[in-house]
Amino acid sequence: MEFNEVNSYTVGIFETEEEQFTVVGYLPFICKGDSLKIIGKFIEHKDYGEQFKIETFEKLMPQTLSALEKYLANGNIKGVGPATASKIIKLFGDETIHVLKYEPSKLVQIKGITKDKAKEISESFIENWEVWQIVGFLERFGLGAESAKKVYDLLGINAISEIENDPYILIDIARGVEFSQIDKMAIELGIERENQKRVKSGIKYALMKITYNGHCCTLKENLIEYVKQLLGVAEEIIEEGLINLKANEDIVIEKRDEEKWVYLYSFYKTENEIAERIIKLKNTKNVKKISNIEKELKKAEAERKAAKEKQPKKDAEQITEGTKSKENASQATTATQKQKKK
Repeated sequence: MEFNEVNSYTVGIFETEEEQFTVVGYLPFICKGDSLKIIGKFIEHKDYGEQFKIETFEKLMPQTLSALEKYLANGNIKGVGPATASKIIKLFGDETIHVLKYEPSKLVQIKGITKDKAKEISESFIENWEVWQIVGFLERFGLGAESAKKVYDLLGINAISEIENDPYILIDIARGVEFSQIDKMAIELGIERENQKRVKSGIKYALMKITYNGHCCTLKENLIEYVKQLLGVAEEIIEEGLINLKANEDIVIEKRDEEKWVYLYSFYKTENEIAERIIKLKNTKNVKKISNIEKELKKAEAERKAAKEKQPKKDAEQITEGTKSKENASQATTATQKQKKK
C-alpha cells in the first residue's frame, strides 16, 4: 500500500471474499487490515490498467473476533501489540468492544496492563472510533475524505460537535470548498438564515474569493451587494456583520476620499508591510542610482572580459622574463668559472 502522509491519498489492494483489485483515492485514518465499505467506480488507467476510484468510504467495526484481533494488533491502539491483542480477545471475547469503550478498568486483569495503561488503551480506542465518524459525518454534506483529514488535524476528536455548533468554521479549514456546500449543511443543522455566524462567514468568504483574482480588497458597496445575493438577507444584517468583524479585527475598513474599501485583516497587514518597505527603500541614503542598468551591466561585462584576455599575456611575459633572468645568471656563472681556471 502506498500512502501519502500529507493528504492521505492512497494506492492499495482491496480484498473481498471473492476477489482483490487496486483502489485509489483519499483514505485518511486507514491502516492495513482495516475493514471498509467503499463507494466509487472502476476506471481504466492508461499505464496501470483497471482501478477502483474511491469517492467515499465507511470504516467498519470488525465483525468477527479474528478481525477484531487483527485490528487491535495492527498499531491503531496505543499500548497494544499482537500479544496483548490476543490476550484481550481471549479473555473478553464478544464483550471486547464494550470493555474497551465503557469498562477499561477490567483490562487490568491481564498481566502487564496497569490502571494507567488500561486508561490509555481505552482512550486510544475511543479516539480512533471518533475519527471514523468524522468521515461519515462530512460525507453527508458532500465533503470528501480529503477534507476529513484537514478537519481532524485542526479540530481533533471533538470535530463533529464543533462543526454542529458552527458549520461555517469549515470555510477556513477546507479551502476550495464551495460556500453553498457549507451553507446547505448549516441550514440542515438548524442555523437561521440571519444568524450572525452565517452572515460573518458569508462576508469573509466573499473577501477571500476576490483574492483568487489577485485583489486584496473591494469597495464596501460592492461587497454588500454580493453578500446580499449570496445569503438572501437584508443590508442592515450585513452592516451588523461588518461591524462585528471589524470589532474582532477580522476585517479592516479603509476610507479613501469618499469611498470605503474592505480588506481581510491578514491581507491589509501584508499590504501595509509591503508599503512600509517600499518607503524605507525609497528613503535609504548612500544608495547609488543607476539610470540605465542594462547599459551598465554590458559595460561591466566587457571590462571583465578584457581583463581576462590580458591575464594570460601578462603571465606569459612574466614567464619569458623569468627565463631570460635564468639564462643571464647561467652565463654569469660560466664566465666566473672561466676566470678562476685562468
